[in-house]
Amino acid sequence: MSADTGARPTLAVFVSSHGFGHASRSCAVLEHLCDLEPELQIELFTRIPQWFFASLGQHLHFHELDCDLGLVQTDAFEVDYEATLSGLADRLPFQPDLIQNLAQGVSALGCQAVLCDIAPLGLAVAKAARLPSILVENFTWDWIYSGLAQQAPVLENYATLLQPHFAGADIHIQTEPVCLPAENAHRLGPIARTFRMSVSETRDALSVASTDPLVLITMGGTHIGFPFLEQLKDRFPEIRFAVSGASETVETDHSLTLLPVRGPLHHPDLVRAADLVIGKAGYSTIAEIYAAGVPFGCFIRADYPEMGPLVKFIEREIPAKMLAPEKFANGAWLEELPELLGMKRVSRSSISAAAECASLVRTSFLGRR
Repeated sequence: MSADTGARPTLAVFVSSHGFGHASRSCAVLEHLCDLEPELQIELFTRIPQWFFASLGQHLHFHELDCDLGLVQTDAFEVDYEATLSGLADRLPFQPDLIQNLAQGVSALGCQAVLCDIAPLGLAVAKAARLPSILVENFTWDWIYSGLAQQAPVLENYATLLQPHFAGADIHIQTEPVCLPAENAHRLGPIARTFRMSVSETRDALSVASTDPLVLITMGGTHIGFPFLEQLKDRFPEIRFAVSGASETVETDHSLTLLPVRGPLHHPDLVRAADLVIGKAGYSTIAEIYAAGVPFGCFIRADYPEMGPLVKFIEREIPAKMLAPEKFANGAWLEELPELLGMKRVSRSSISAAAECASLVRTSFLGRR
């Protein structure tokens, strides 16, 4: 799988746009890969906004592409099965013309391999272009669809269609929390983006004193409202709250700071600066909390296949308490806030699974160690 040593190393990357977790993991790996290969060119295919990958700088060539439906959700907790099935019917099986055009495109761009964060379209493109394929995942859509087939039996048909694409990856990398361990896969720890600012710098940017308790509320990249905001100010004036995704601009009102999704502060830095994170149990949030060692009040969707493995990992590795999603909107979870703030953070080693993954990807498509 080694490339022509005279060619500039060029990697096609297909990233699922189902939330920001896959983009966060991919970005973390690609940042380290750019450090290993300063001449690396990244041809990125996704519908995640380009700004999310700004840290990749001049290495990045962005191609907006709807490369993975995943699941359509009405909010952070609920799946819209009708819209999901309609979207999958439009996409699967993959249209041969689409695959061929994309295969010709990545070949014309000089790509030497294709990296996919659970986007099966990229795996089909790699096969058509006769390029090595690298799959990074903690779950695959065929597994998710099979797990949800009781609610929507047709999903089993789509699981059957997608399974060969995932099984056919040349290099398979799984990152904790892994949902279904695969034979012959490389197994790595949780992957989170690198911290950029110190805790004190982040708190200074939020105008939060080092002695003030700080709670970060974050629900990932999925749209959701925060109807309990007035309760935060009225009931807990002594606690500072930062709420990610609650405003289009940075707004501060007494003890409350509302932050946009595309905010001035790096999300992993916000996580590390907090004394407690409240949020949905999703991949990137878990990975960032794990790296920071911060306690977690996590909302669990019991009917979602990924939740079992995620919860087992959280219970084993993170100081946490599980919260019911029906308590989110009305603020009933606030009754548990004193207990949640009583949990202590833990220290972590500086071993980076993102750096390990980047090294594996580099070896896979360049033959370099």
